[in-house]
Amino acid sequence: MSKPVVQFALLVDASDGSYELAGHDFPGTVGPVDYGLALLRERDCLCIGSGVLAGSIIPGSNRLVFVGRSPAWDGLYVSTMGGAALIWDGTGVSFLAIAGRAERPSAIVLHGRRGRYPRVGLVPVELDAIWRSDEEGGGYYALQRHAFTRLWEGAGTPRVLAVGPASRHTDFGAIGSAKTARMELTPVDCWAGRGGFGSALLQRHNICAVVYGGDFEDEDLTDRAEADGYFQGRFSKTMKLVDLEATTKYRFDPRFQTGGTFGVNFARLAELMLSFNYRSVGWPPERRQALWERLVRDHYLEQFNRETIERKEQAQCGEPCPAVCKKLRDEYKKDYEPYQTMGPLAGVFDQRAAEKLNHRADALGFDAIQVGGQLAWVMECLHDDLVSPDELGLPAGVPRKPVFEPEGFDPVADSAHNAELGLALLELSATPGHVLARGMRAAAQAFGPAARERAVYLANGERGWIVPNQYWVPGMLAPQAVMGKYYVYYEADFRPPREVGRKCVERMVAELQTDNAGMCRFHRGWSERLWEEIVERHFELEIDYAGVHAALARQIHAQGRPVYWESARLEEMVHGYLDQVRLACRDDAVLDEWLARFRRDRPAAARAYWEELRAGIDEAMGALPGKPPYRPTAPR
Repeated sequence: MSKPVVQFALLVDASDGSYELAGHDFPGTVGPVDYGLALLRERDCLCIGSGVLAGSIIPGSNRLVFVGRSPAWDGLYVSTMGGAALIWDGTGVSFLAIAGRAERPSAIVLHGRRGRYPRVGLVPVELDAIWRSDEEGGGYYALQRHAFTRLWEGAGTPRVLAVGPASRHTDFGAIGSAKTARMELTPVDCWAGRGGFGSALLQRHNICAVVYGGDFEDEDLTDRAEADGYFQGRFSKTMKLVDLEATTKYRFDPRFQTGGTFGVNFARLAELMLSFNYRSVGWPPERRQALWERLVRDHYLEQFNRETIERKEQAQCGEPCPAVCKKLRDEYKKDYEPYQTMGPLAGVFDQRAAEKLNHRADALGFDAIQVGGQLAWVMECLHDDLVSPDELGLPAGVPRKPVFEPEGFDPVADSAHNAELGLALLELSATPGHVLARGMRAAAQAFGPAARERAVYLANGERGWIVPNQYWVPGMLAPQAVMGKYYVYYEADFRPPREVGRKCVERMVAELQTDNAGMCRFHRGWSERLWEEIVERHFELEIDYAGVHAALARQIHAQGRPVYWESARLEEMVHGYLDQVRLACRDDAVLDEWLARFRRDRPAAARAYWEELRAGIDEAMGALPGKPPYRPTAPR
């Protein structure tokens, strides 16, 4: 006999602090993604929620999920935050929807109570004064500290979601949250960065923080024997052993003698690493390899291994998990993509310099990938005199140009030089009315055609933009309805573009299921094969997971408005990828034909390649289970 399961949703109207609680039967509503998308059909809101097994002992099941309209991408979007749903489970609600707009900047305080309805408060905050304070570096960090120490009056240790100044003046502000323990904030901050939901939270709703916690108790999957039984049945191993194997990369990978996304990615990328605003995609492999060996392997990565890996400076994101993926040096948390965009991509190859850039970007509350890509582009524009320091309004004493060539680059002195320039550009990007605060797509139009041709962003509709994830593969540039995430095929092997498009849809459906479960994708090595079985057997239900998530994928696809690549640099990236993959794939007639087309007429070949990607995506969407509730997109 199935177990009745109700997921409670709290709808808060920020205009007056009123709220209502509603129950949703599971699996009528499977998770935060389908709840959020269904609610968005009715009203403009930002939805925050957890998966049905939040609070369980299943590792990775406590990811907090954000669903709404992205101000940066200008479309439906899903962003996630590691570990933040463990304390969320104590609120007694699965989903929080924020609608309306507060008169003054305010925080929502959500306190779950054992056996009773949650208590909800809307508390005005003197936001600018807090951001300007020197407490913990100001900005996001000061607001988080203020909310944590002064706004919580309930039992236990709360957790805080907070924004920085970038959320007021740009469309790429992030939502940050540090792991908390024993009534203390830790340096282990996690981010729902992609999509600009910090900007959505503050600009649309005038909410700058959410403080939550409580002692509500429900029936969670906490029986280790039951959990082990699922893993033994599928893998003939205990849950702990399966998860240890699946998360090797994030903990310590003996193949590379390093760990975490920073360590393993920088160790294995070698000549495929992107640097100097993607200029490297047009360089011969020998030049890229020499750069990586001298500046990354022997310095940037060596520093990380010595200071973080050897000392085992690592932590969890907020839930019990063997991955310990958060790699640290003191208060600085090291992840690959922020330390790549505000690292080699921006001409920074030294930990001290990268720490300054990344920490300041976090204090300002930026999506680190988005702002890092913008910094790298502006640096190249300055280097090549496509924009002047005076036009940008760079203050006196700041470097006027970056060092932006690998030969003779001093990893310490030149990285410090570039980081000083980058810090000034960060401040300009957060300055109201400044062209950089409008984002790279708008700034590229303002700077002119030559600058625009070097700007690397993906475009959606008339104003949406996003910096792609930092992997040099065509899937990361695909015309999907949601980009800047891993809803794409991002392996480096060559496949015809139409096949890549079809495989992007496969990954989108799989990743949507992971997000809708509130599951961390670092555990996907087992979760994509076992999650559905765990849920169905635990709750004694049969759930049409394929149909649910195919419908979600089609719904998101239907509202997508991908625009053809607006810069020549993106075309160069695909051409360079084909040249690179040709070195390892010597007998492929399809690859040879695409290379010949790119060499004859790169713009025409790139357009044809993009159209093939899009055709593959449309074909695969049409083949998903269930009746497609959309019409295929018209040619662009």
